[in-house]
Amino acid sequence: MTTTSSRRRFLASVGMAATGLVIGGDAGAAAPPKETGLSSEGLLVGRAGFQPRTTMPLPHAELPGFLSKEQLASHHAEYVRLVERLHETERALAAGTPDAQHYGELRRAQVEAANGVLLHELYFTGLGATKIEPPRYVQGHMREHMGAWEQWQEDFRQCALAAKAWAVLVYDPYDDRWHNAVMDSDQGGVWVGANPLVVCDVSDHAFAKDYPRRKDYVAKFLDHVDWEEIARRYHAVDRM
Repeated sequence: MTTTSSRRRFLASVGMAATGLVIGGDAGAAAPPKETGLSSEGLLVGRAGFQPRTTMPLPHAELPGFLSKEQLASHHAEYVRLVERLHETERALAAGTPDAQHYGELRRAQVEAANGVLLHELYFTGLGATKIEPPRYVQGHMREHMGAWEQWQEDFRQCALAAKAWAVLVYDPYDDRWHNAVMDSDQGGVWVGANPLVVCDVSDHAFAKDYPRRKDYVAKFLDHVDWEEIARRYHAVDRM
């Protein structure tokens, strides 16, 4: 969860890195490559949020029977702070290459913030206001990749209870399979090369205002997955 102290440390790091450009940087170092995130052909083209580096509005202000306005608003505020952190990091990188230590800190912060922004957007846009039955397209692939539907649900539930940050159903184009993954942070447990399909935020800031126990939130989450959106995500990345 984002905290004031961690944010202050991050801003101090960015400030130190910027200072290093003037007094501690390597005058002969090349400028970093331009990383605008403005590709016109990405998977999220045409959407507000991660790709154009804007803040995505909440798709649902409230999800009756699942998440309250207060819970969603406070969670979205955490996401907005991550967007700001990504902007700050990328501005610091674009300003020039600082010394090696601060450069490494900025690159790590960039990955963490970028992952956090994208995962939050996939989480919010993957929620349904009502229970949505999986289309046959999804059901067929679920049987092919994961086995029985109930077996997948139980395993995903266990992932969500074991994880410290995220439980994610991903599609890996390298082995052409679906996998359930546990992530303990925005940069810990990432399945390299995989495309997130179902994303569940299990950090306290995602549910604590509405649920005293995580397992109750996870149970309700599984009833509010927007399977039409999941089908669109998989259709966009299916390599076979």
